[in-house]
Amino acid sequence: MKHLNFLLIAGVLAASILQSCSKDDPKSPDEIAFENATVAKGGILYDKFWSTESGYDQNDPNYATINAKADFFRCKQCHGWDGLGAGGSYINRGPKTTRPNVNALNIYQIAQSKTAKELFDAMKSTTGRRDISYDLSTYDPATNATEGDKMPNFNQLLSDDQIWDLVKFMKEGMFDVNQLYDVTYTGTYPSGSFAISNVGRDGDETKGKAFYDAQCKLCHGADGKTIALGGKSAGDFTRSKAYEVQHKVKYGQLGSSMVGEFDITLAEMKDLYKALANETIFPD
Repeated sequence: MKHLNFLLIAGVLAASILQSCSKDDPKSPDEIAFENATVAKGGILYDKFWSTESGYDQNDPNYATINAKADFFRCKQCHGWDGLGAGGSYINRGPKTTRPNVNALNIYQIAQSKTAKELFDAMKSTTGRRDISYDLSTYDPATNATEGDKMPNFNQLLSDDQIWDLVKFMKEGMFDVNQLYDVTYTGTYPSGSFAISNVGRDGDETKGKAFYDAQCKLCHGADGKTIALGGKSAGDFTRSKAYEVQHKVKYGQLGSSMVGEFDITLAEMKDLYKALANETIFPD
């Protein structure tokens, strides 16, 4: 009986200690904000944060300015669909008067090595950021690129919740494209080149075809040629722009009826890619 009483007392004390620790060490506001953030919303914001799909206020006073110089505000323009920046698929996407230089940072790797709070603070920083008032019509990559190449001052454009959504996307929603296909890069930005091969890598083509038939066939057709994607079939587009397809499958084609497959896994994406790599079933 004494042994039982001792166990009961020990249990009560342990529960009391745990409860006390829980009260003394609650989650920080930043931890709560990150938990409440949404990967899907972050992926949409990364593509075009002022889109209707993101919930951005279309009556925002900055909307016209942003929309008129879209590539100076889209995350994907400076960091690429793959998050690899100038060392990835945008190695040959040189600047124009209508778009800035691609950033050298590999934000996929950065997101894996930094904490959520560090990423949030970096995006909230105003140091070295471009003010919304800057006249981007003066941008010339040869003579006047410094300000235009800077990250926008997101404090003027996004709420804290939206920035946390972007952080959540970076931490948990970006695919490691090296798992989806092989790629060889030649040269350096902005005149480099790349060659994609082995699309789908070790994916399962049968499973990928089943996924396509269930989720994509209705709009794109059995052979992927019903909708022209920049003049390409779904198969051709995937084989040549595998870096872009992965984002649009997961987060949707903004401005169209194609919504994202927000819950698609890396394995399912590899399967889908493997199926779309078949040039007989999905010809150019």
